[in-house]
Amino acid sequence: MHKIHKQIDFLFEIDRVKTILRQSVVLGDINRRENDAEHSWHMAMCAIVLKEYVEVENVDMEKVLKMILVHDIVEVYSDDTPAFSEFSKEEKFRKELAAAEKIFGILPEEQYKEFLKIWLEFENMESDESKFANVFDRFQGFMQNLTSDGHTWKKWDVTEEMVVKRLEPLMKYAPVLYNEVVRPEIDNYIKKGIIKQN
Repeated sequence: MHKIHKQIDFLFEIDRVKTILRQSVVLGDINRRENDAEHSWHMAMCAIVLKEYVEVENVDMEKVLKMILVHDIVEVYSDDTPAFSEFSKEEKFRKELAAAEKIFGILPEEQYKEFLKIWLEFENMESDESKFANVFDRFQGFMQNLTSDGHTWKKWDVTEEMVVKRLEPLMKYAPVLYNEVVRPEIDNYIKKGIIKQN
């Protein structure tokens, strides 16, 4: 098969990402769950608009945006794992790695290796770009809770410890965003009784 046909096949296959439903709901419609494509688009916009608040230097924004676009494509085969559910990190990684190899394997060898490397880099959160991208993966999910009066927080009966743990990348790499926006909202939702105190 010619290279271009492999690339087109991949682009057809990843269209399925629009059918992968997350736990979050969209603004203005509590009955419609957000899909992975919407999440990635919104996450990319957050990264562009709020990049000045991430305290990571010399970040390659093109690489960050590639990472954001690629990070959830594996869910076409592995499905979404709810952030606050009880799951084995090792099992999730094994399942998603197999999915990554399968879906990126549709591509020509060079792009397969590139996309798999970018996906692994995001998952391992060791490079500056992956730290940057993870800040906005967590922040975008947080925003969806604010626009739905804590929909997933209510659904999973979350505690302050669970929410804070999920948002660790913001505390580490975007402290202004965490202190000015995130922490006051966590406190607000604790007062409302939606986030339980430990």
